[in-house]
Amino acid sequence: MTGERIGIGLIGLGSINRAHIRGYQESRALARIAAVCDVREAVATERATALQCTRYREYLSLLQDPAVHAVDITLPHALHYKVAKAALEHGKHVLVEKPMAATSAECMELITLAQRSHLTFTVAENTRFVKAYMEAEKLVRDGTLGAPRLIRTFIYGSEYERLVVSDDWITRKSDAVGGVIIDCGAHSFYLLKWLYGDIATVQAFQSTFVPQSEVEDYASVHGVMQNGANFSVEFTATAEVPWGERCEIYGSKGSLIIDQVCNPVAIQYRGAKDFQGTPLPGVPFNLEDWKQQSIVDEVKDFVAAIAERRPPTIDPLHGYYSLKIVEAAYASIAAAGRMVKVL
Repeated sequence: MTGERIGIGLIGLGSINRAHIRGYQESRALARIAAVCDVREAVATERATALQCTRYREYLSLLQDPAVHAVDITLPHALHYKVAKAALEHGKHVLVEKPMAATSAECMELITLAQRSHLTFTVAENTRFVKAYMEAEKLVRDGTLGAPRLIRTFIYGSEYERLVVSDDWITRKSDAVGGVIIDCGAHSFYLLKWLYGDIATVQAFQSTFVPQSEVEDYASVHGVMQNGANFSVEFTATAEVPWGERCEIYGSKGSLIIDQVCNPVAIQYRGAKDFQGTPLPGVPFNLEDWKQQSIVDEVKDFVAAIAERRPPTIDPLHGYYSLKIVEAAYASIAAAGRMVKVL
């Protein structure tokens, strides 16, 4: 592959895939989309024609294509492990949408397989590339906010039109594995791990507002971090508002409030008497594209990691860890909301 652009194979061509395509198009000096795959023939044909690449309907056929050096997997959650494992076994670098797999054990198996095969492997966790969170990390690392006391997150938006359609994969537990806890929770638990480390205990609650769905469309999870701080995360897929994320960090020296639907997006408070607060520089208000841009950036990092033969910015072990917390949350729910220790 020396001197050759990285051939990318796209497996799964749902709506999120369009942001991934933008990332590869902006990395055209290093990579090119060589093939696409989707079980929907019309979709695969349309995308292959637009991208001027090879079309497949079976992912194993795509994996046998020598022009494909790396694959990008955006499939229903239940298929992530199976397809990612096959790709690694075929010697392909892999970027797989979150959640990395249905269980933490499957995540670790994929990570180990990639390491043993000397392949670049990571999870598409766009949280790491959201500008507001990148600026938040600077304040956390330099101690500006002081010791953490409470971290709260809220991911909100609407999938109502999909949830009321019983044949959409996100409504079926066999395809989606779970609802907002595994889907949105993967983001929040990654954020907590990245900024503040491990979680000690978890207690969770879930409910389903849309009766046609087999999975939860609302959930709240709270507990205690290993560093002693409390945390609380909340998710809903029935809020009629543009998709947004909120993160509140309350520390001993000050606090930070981030909300993607607000302008300014991020405001730092330097204590209980700071009534004005200070908007964080470098965090633009871009409600229509903030999430898409972070996905584009995660894709570009994946390509650069392969080309530069370096680890990707997103540590796949953090993706594994987020699944451990997801499992602990579901275990708490199964035990009628009992507090669960994270092992």
